[in-house]
Amino acid sequence: MKGTPLTEEIYEYIVQHFALDERALLGRMSARAEKAGIPMIMIGEDQAKFIAFFLRAIGAKRVLDVGTLFGYSAAIMARSVGDSGEVVSLEYSELHAKVAKDNLAQEGIKNVSVEVGPALEAMKRMPGNTFDFILIDADKPNYINYLREALRLIRNGGVIAGDNAIAWGKVAQQVEPDDPDYASVTAIQAFNEEFAREKKLFGIIIPIGDGMAMGVVQK
Repeated sequence: MKGTPLTEEIYEYIVQHFALDERALLGRMSARAEKAGIPMIMIGEDQAKFIAFFLRAIGAKRVLDVGTLFGYSAAIMARSVGDSGEVVSLEYSELHAKVAKDNLAQEGIKNVSVEVGPALEAMKRMPGNTFDFILIDADKPNYINYLREALRLIRNGGVIAGDNAIAWGKVAQQVEPDDPDYASVTAIQAFNEEFAREKKLFGIIIPIGDGMAMGVVQK
């Protein structure tokens, strides 16, 4: 049996009942980011609440955020792991990193470290088996590379997640090279294929937001 389509009405019902704090946080952080000219690319309020719920459920304490932008995902995860936990967030752009740091500071969030530079290089410098949860939400052509490195960094029993797993509704299509999303969609399709084949991952795509591939790591 197929699932029930998520209409705008149902989405709003979910947010109104379960994700008003996440909506308020997004409103404040995105307003500051918009003033700085940062693109409005982020997880939705329902995804934010789901991630917060999930991190609490698994008792995550050390999290890696691949793709900071203006810091919304990092803030959600930082609040979820608590003051004794830590979020390491990776951002290529110095401007984005600065806005994210300012955003986090204004929200009183102190347990996030934002590292500036190519995410893959930063990941390769990190010791293995040290993270409970890794969220991949950055440049799509590098998704497979991030996944491979994430498998080294995650502890046994930890979880790896990749956002935009449904690729704006195009993941099941044969996209043409003239499609403006061609590079990103084909990269996500390749990522999903590898995610599904990887024997160390017990995975699934959660149809929330633009889809989130999630897998428990079994080393």
